[in-house]
Amino acid sequence: MKKIVSRSSLIELAPYEFALASAGIKFRRKNEFISGAIGELPFIEAWPELWLIDDEQFEQAQQICQRIKQDVNQPQIDWSCSECKEENANSFEFCWSCGELRRV
Repeated sequence: MKKIVSRSSLIELAPYEFALASAGIKFRRKNEFISGAIGELPFIEAWPELWLIDDEQFEQAQQICQRIKQDVNQPQIDWSCSECKEENANSFEFCWSCGELRRV
């Protein structure tokens, strides 16, 4: 297993979980309930993490996570679905109309 991503809270981790699961990538969440140990442990050691189950999907998982990370830092611009041409909010990873995965 390889670590894919770590964030300071489960809320920050949620977009990564959704995108990876929607792409069919299996992962395991670690440190989900350890936040109470912050102060006893270094805070970064207690951050929630996602670990890849199938190492062969590592590059695909990294690409998805990189896109999520870039999206957080970009202005919120809507996008058009490449399949049905429907307008979607920037926060959508999938077309609300047809379910097509957002293309970069």
